[in-house]
Amino acid sequence: MTRGKKLVATAGLSAAFVLGFASTAHALGSGPLNLDNGTGHFSGQWEFYPQGTGHGGLHVWGSVCDDSADGNGVYGQGRVHGLSWSSQRGDSNGSAAGCGSENREFYDSATTYSSYGYYQVCTDDLGSDTCDVSARLNR
Repeated sequence: MTRGKKLVATAGLSAAFVLGFASTAHALGSGPLNLDNGTGHFSGQWEFYPQGTGHGGLHVWGSVCDDSADGNGVYGQGRVHGLSWSSQRGDSNGSAAGCGSENREFYDSATTYSSYGYYQVCTDDLGSDTCDVSARLNR
């Protein structure tokens, strides 16, 4: 093999390795998200935006559902590292069974990058709400 062909082959293998690694790294920062707290559930997806895009935050989208008409509403909320839980987003019919849509980004406006975040489903019951914290969602 000539020197030129070796350089082209090496460059091609290097590019394939770098592109394969980059796509693998991105795949680790997204995926399905399914949570159930016993009276409500969330079914959807999550991803982290790249640094400098969409505040580099956690994007969550899907359905928040109240599974029982028990007089208690169900909502979802999220957060990223260092911040408190976001405002609540639930189904639009209050305490009756049904689903509402979720499509939000959770981010720290002082940064362009968030390392990890959380999303949870809560039941608006008597006293302190009952919440099921999701697994930590990593970039």
